[in-house]
Amino acid sequence: MKLLVTGASGFVGAKVVELALAAGHEVAATTRPGNPSHRLAPLAGRFDQLAVDLRDWSALTAAVTRFRPDVIIHVAWAGVANSARFESTQFSDNIDAAAALIEAGAEAGCTAFIGTGSQAEYGAGSAMLEDCLPQPTTMYGAAKVAALYLTRQLAHQSGMRHAWLRLFSTYGPDDNQGWLIPSLIEQMLSGQRPQTTLGTQYWDWLHVDDVARGLIAAAVSPQAEDIFNLGSGQPVQVRRAVELIRDAAAPEMELVFGELPFRPDQVMHMEANITRLKTATGWAPQVKFEQGIADTVAWYRAQRGANVQERAA
Repeated sequence: MKLLVTGASGFVGAKVVELALAAGHEVAATTRPGNPSHRLAPLAGRFDQLAVDLRDWSALTAAVTRFRPDVIIHVAWAGVANSARFESTQFSDNIDAAAALIEAGAEAGCTAFIGTGSQAEYGAGSAMLEDCLPQPTTMYGAAKVAALYLTRQLAHQSGMRHAWLRLFSTYGPDDNQGWLIPSLIEQMLSGQRPQTTLGTQYWDWLHVDDVARGLIAAAVSPQAEDIFNLGSGQPVQVRRAVELIRDAAAPEMELVFGELPFRPDQVMHMEANITRLKTATGWAPQVKFEQGIADTVAWYRAQRGANVQERAA
């Protein structure tokens, strides 16, 4: 199958490209012009890299038309960092790009569009079922909801299958800086005890390999046409996650919980019901959280060692 993956230089996008190639698919992937990705370097020559700004309609249409994908997996999104989640550019940069991508795909004969949503679409509620009314509390979540409805309508008008996968908390090696798990790992590997909340909240973490497999499963499953949760379905208490990271990164470190207050909008329980995606595609999580954390810590430790050797050379 011919898959077009957007946002391929990012944490999730690069893993989708890697695993799609491993599964035997023909892949083209968009990256921002002038933005080389270290994540894609090991895959060089195995896929068609398209350096194109998704907001440039003519360039995007030309690139999509040349490749003529069967399915588009749209991962690209500007402003994922927490610091950007209340900015109005969430709309102008992302919704226009998603709409342009649908239209370009339709002109090229694409048969399906797989979009990546977010748990942020649900807001602070604990009932995170796909048919619940979205109640986002950030511009990021609101923009994701808007993109869902706009791309679904455009896809239906073009006769394209539309699936929207709401990602929960993704983690794994080479994650973006600033998120909880990589921040804790970096601090503990440096011998620094992190300051944390009480850690009594529960989050639904899913390893990036399982996230990528879920997106690919939706792409290749003709019956996958709906909104789907993409999480583990097994929430982990944040305190437990911190302890697992400590055990792998700095076993002798004594932890102190409760030094930081919860945010006023803190969500205390995030849990994905993944029955719908499993039923539609046969996908299921494969990476246990304990093993995923151990492997992630090992990756960061190896990177630190490689950097030390590079500086010494």
